[in-house]
Amino acid sequence: MTDFLKNIEQASSDEKRVAQVKLLYQDHHLRLIHRVMAKGLAKREAEDVVQEAFVKLLGLDNQEISSYIQAYLYRIALNLAIDKLRSNARSPLESMHEQEDYSDESTSPERKNESQQLLRKMSESIKTLPLKCRQAFILYKIKGMSYADIASTLEVSESMVRKYVLRAVRHCFDELKSDL
Repeated sequence: MTDFLKNIEQASSDEKRVAQVKLLYQDHHLRLIHRVMAKGLAKREAEDVVQEAFVKLLGLDNQEISSYIQAYLYRIALNLAIDKLRSNARSPLESMHEQEDYSDESTSPERKNESQQLLRKMSESIKTLPLKCRQAFILYKIKGMSYADIASTLEVSESMVRKYVLRAVRHCFDELKSDL
């Protein structure tokens, strides 16, 4: 590994940047995809966001970031994920209905009806949550906000936000498990 780093130092600035990004890609792209998925994006969307983050990183010519390029990559990817979530956040049900609209034409009417019923039950399940629990769940899963930001917004601790989100997920699962 040290020989590899020495060779990178001897390369030109552009070659060095490309080598750094290649190394980052090899070491971090899967972890980064999972990190972005944890924000609430589907796998395909997360892969697109991570790819865009690497492209943006390659496009930078600022040498000042070379010492913290990994952190910068993660920040780019998470910011892109948040932007993606915000653009999808008009309404959680609206986004799900749009996905249904683009589904395979061979999907049977029965399957579509089942999906619509499941969406309605999910929506009703979310509506029955206590207010702060519902707010924490929506801010985290739909809006893509961090626990710290949610804690600040709701004026509770981060630990409480985690508990609210977990409680909401369990509640929805319990309400829907017979339909899954």
